[in-house]
Amino acid sequence: MTKIVHVLFSAKLGGAEQVVINISRGLSGSYDFTYCSQSGSIQESLQAVGIAYQSFSPKQLLKFRRAILALQPDIIHAHDFKASFLVNLLFHHVPIITHIHQAPIWQTSVNWKSLAFQYIGNKSSRVLYVSDWAKESYRFHKHLTNTAIIDSSRICQLATASTTTAFDLLFVGRLEDVKDPARFVRIAHKLLDAIPELKIGIVGDGSLSAHIAKQIAATPQIRWLGFKSNPYKYMRHAKVVLSTSKSDAFGLTMVEAALLGAIPFAPRIGGISQTAARVNGLVYASDAELLAVLTRLFSDGKFYQETKAKIAAVDFSDYEQRQFIQRIQQVYKGVMER
Repeated sequence: MTKIVHVLFSAKLGGAEQVVINISRGLSGSYDFTYCSQSGSIQESLQAVGIAYQSFSPKQLLKFRRAILALQPDIIHAHDFKASFLVNLLFHHVPIITHIHQAPIWQTSVNWKSLAFQYIGNKSSRVLYVSDWAKESYRFHKHLTNTAIIDSSRICQLATASTTTAFDLLFVGRLEDVKDPARFVRIAHKLLDAIPELKIGIVGDGSLSAHIAKQIAATPQIRWLGFKSNPYKYMRHAKVVLSTSKSDAFGLTMVEAALLGAIPFAPRIGGISQTAARVNGLVYASDAELLAVLTRLFSDGKFYQETKAKIAAVDFSDYEQRQFIQRIQQVYKGVMER
């Protein structure tokens, strides 16, 4: 059986990590997958779905190289810029697929990173992007575009898990600067000034956890739930899922929220705004605009129902796992035939 090693630098479950899990589950009958990343909570998520896992330290590159070669991979599938740089520099006789899930600002201009990635991209057997926007924002784009995955059947199944917690407004994501949870908290406080009876939740953890906990300590209407391996049950019972990301090439959470009946809100940046718009979510350009729409949504029942009805009318077939898995399998076959 063809052996494929997924390599990521991140150690926690997020959008890119969920894509890897879905690929590994969807093609488990045809390929032997190993997930390789820095040690962290992602291991629990992988164990829960039976995916082989191996940790590595970027400070021990020779040990990492030996461990990967011992697996005898037929393909290395790297899922972020750091991972792609690393495996392309360490492995010269194993086909490498570079899969880009982000769109950092540096890739839009001429600098050493964007120039170096041009070399990495050309060295890779294939380069996949999660959206047109993610590819086209790269200063030297010239490679394949693929659509990000959403396993709707599994998400809906997980969402049926019981919970007594229902939120009006929900944040789901890593508590890191790129997701800007501090902005979410500021919005939440201002919204509570207008509608103090709202219930607001935060699902996720990260380096800003202590800071966020301190910011909401005196506000009982805002609850921080920490990391949850199944955030979907909270999304299913939320009215609005709000993203405050500073950068997001696709915005998988927006699709997941809409699929589960919540109204997704996205900032007017990058691919996430396009994704939110495609699922009839709402896109905002400023805090003032966001607060105005949220206030109306939570105080005008008719407006809320009309907005929710637009979400329910969305055709999610473009995001189905089966279609995406078929594309990924075609990529794997194409790489192996070279």
